Amino acid sequence: MPWANGRGTSYEVARCGGDPWSWRVAIAPVVEDGPFSSLPGVDRWLAVIDDAPIVLEINGAEHAARRGEVVAFTGESQVTARLPDGPTRDCGLMVRRGMASGGMHVTGPGRVEGTVLVALDQAIVCVAGQRMDLRQGDAVVSDEPVEADVTSGRVVVVTVEARRPAP
Repeated sequence: MPWANGRGTSYEVARCGGDPWSWRVAIAPVVEDGPFSSLPGVDRWLAVIDDAPIVLEINGAEHAARRGEVVAFTGESQVTARLPDGPTRDCGLMVRRGMASGGMHVTGPGRVEGTVLVALDQAIVCVAGQRMDLRQGDAVVSDEPVEADVTSGRVVVVTVEARRPAP
């Protein structure tokens, strides 16, 4: 899917809803320095999944996002990316305020609960007794949060919950 600012493309992993979506998870190659898209009303999380970091300037403050680190910011924030070591990829969660809530973190082996799991390394994940051997960037997607055992590697864990309209 093209970015809102037209400067790149992301590969959608999962979403809830059509247009407008309430939340979406995507993996994006970041190939050049430049501004992030402005997305008012959207909360955003980003985790770098490749070795090359992204240096983000968010509303004038610099944040070095290295592999496996999560950075959160709002869609109204002024965000510019710099790639000191060249192109990289990130996993991003976007949640439309008032339509859903969510979060993202990175964890190693152990029991996790999430709606989307994205392999940061080669990882082995077991869900409901089914073993999955994941390569970096592979994802496990569920309609509802599921419990999973990460037996090796690290994963980006995305938790989301769509809000139901009041009756």
